Amino acid sequence: MREICDTLTKRGDRIGGRPIKSVSPLGADKLYDAFVKGGKGNRLRTAEKLVVLCRKAWRVVHRIHPAEFPADVPNPWLGVTMATRVKLIKHAVTREQAYKFAHGCVERGEPECGVTAVICFEWLQRPENVIAGHIKWTGHRTGSKPTIRIEHHKTGAVIDHPLEERLASGEIVRFYEEAEGVLAKLPAAAYR
Repeated sequence: MREICDTLTKRGDRIGGRPIKSVSPLGADKLYDAFVKGGKGNRLRTAEKLVVLCRKAWRVVHRIHPAEFPADVPNPWLGVTMATRVKLIKHAVTREQAYKFAHGCVERGEPECGVTAVICFEWLQRPENVIAGHIKWTGHRTGSKPTIRIEHHKTGAVIDHPLEERLASGEIVRFYEEAEGVLAKLPAAAYR
């Protein structure tokens, strides 16, 4: 919001100092063009984010303070023509890369980072969800079955994901032996 408000008009005054009624659809397009221009070149993704933020802010504040907005102009941020950009493909890391990183973290005395990487890789979790505690040490290999408990933050569902299987021959097949080796390096108190 600071960047939006501090954007200067051709007259040199701040956008944040102008009344909301002065923002027209044409003005929103011009502001988008100003958002794109950065010191190191075009910032298409940043400009997209700023337009989305303006669109939402307009909608939220308009609902609370409708008298401050022009009655004849709908949200000027709707339909802003944005430059198309080629979105880079983010390739998934390989198992080798994930564990190389994890073991390096453990060697450097940062097992928490390594464990987070392994949990994200093996159980398809986002780092922010691991850090937020949606997966806990207390949910690892507890109860009668060897599982790891995962809370799906969007649905609230708690799933006990199996860690091993006992074959008819009595042999135990561990699904995540290397992952559990990294988990074992973490002090138990860190994930409570």
